[in-house]
Amino acid sequence: MMQKHVRFLSISFAMLFCVMAGQQLIAATVNLNSGAGGEKIGDPGWVFDSSKADSNYPDMEKWASAGVRGGIPYRSSTPIKQTINTGTDNLQSAIDAVASSGGGVVLLRSGTYTITNPVNLKSNVTLRGETGNPKDVTINVTFRQKWEGWSSKRYGIVVTDASKAGIEDLTLFYYVPGLEPNNGASYTAPWSQGCMNNDVDRDDLYVGLVKFAGTTSDSWVDNCRLLESGTDPILTENSTKHLTFRGNLVDRAYNKGSRGTSYFDMRGQYILVTGNTCTRIRHVAIEQGAQYVVVYDNYFEVDVNFHSRDRGHNLVEKNTIRIPEWHRHSATHDGWEVFDAGNPGTHSPSGDGNRMLNNVTDLRDSGPRYGKPGVVYKTDKYEIATHSKTPPSGGTLYAIKRQ
Repeated sequence: MMQKHVRFLSISFAMLFCVMAGQQLIAATVNLNSGAGGEKIGDPGWVFDSSKADSNYPDMEKWASAGVRGGIPYRSSTPIKQTINTGTDNLQSAIDAVASSGGGVVLLRSGTYTITNPVNLKSNVTLRGETGNPKDVTINVTFRQKWEGWSSKRYGIVVTDASKAGIEDLTLFYYVPGLEPNNGASYTAPWSQGCMNNDVDRDDLYVGLVKFAGTTSDSWVDNCRLLESGTDPILTENSTKHLTFRGNLVDRAYNKGSRGTSYFDMRGQYILVTGNTCTRIRHVAIEQGAQYVVVYDNYFEVDVNFHSRDRGHNLVEKNTIRIPEWHRHSATHDGWEVFDAGNPGTHSPSGDGNRMLNNVTDLRDSGPRYGKPGVVYKTDKYEIATHSKTPPSGGTLYAIKRQ
């Protein structure tokens, strides 16, 4: 089968974006969050740095505990139990066999795989591309799903009631031959009909890429590409805990419209989102049960939206967030700023205790919003407000160190 050519922004974790209006160059760097000794945030060995504690921010220790407890295991620490090849081996059968043997890695040889139904990832199983370069292994998700309400959406890989399940070093791609998502051609391109709505004349593309469901905990997606999802590239249900999403490229989606779709959707607790690049979807959403979610050191060209009924006490720090001109609900829509908090006519208010600090921002090439260094911002129901003009005593709210 011929693979559809994947066209997306050429994005690396150290990059320059040319802003056409004013011919201004803006550097946007996401450094994969290297810490002392070259270790990446989210690896084993990071702990709360009590020397930076500030009694005005009692959530700091809980924020430091977000993500997989004990860290994402090093690649060398988990045994390879199954190695599979394109065209001949069944992905679900390999996962089931490794799970029944006590766990380990299912290693995917380079090439393109096709799944025609959701794949269920299980406890203690890691799905990993063989080279470490996510471009070398692609899983094409090919099945369709009509819209029959929010619960009708399906996902390529589903992790339910599991622990220590991981997806690493591969590409997940929603394969729709002859069709591509609609989005602005550049950062300053104007809004166009369909671009931020359901932009295709068909109703069977409500398929996301990864879903964490039930009581899933201590699981992760690391160094992957999630491309051209039908709906949400990532969804975490509100009963999930201690998940890490690190170093991923999330780009493009078909159904960016008003059915609550095409979100990088955080609903669980103690989730760490770090080192990711996310573009051309509807929202990065912190909502519907989210609490102690930490969004730290990412590059986004999409708003961070406390969308509806989060439980508060979430942290967004040290990100670059730039909102393109075309990222609007309609031609005259001025909402969806760098940070947003839902619509009182449609959504429930955001929770208390959400904090934003030291984010580099730009709103539709008009300058920063809520980006003054050292100022701590908060959600106030449906608004974004200043919490404190005095920075935390240790200079950060995400206070971690190597053990």
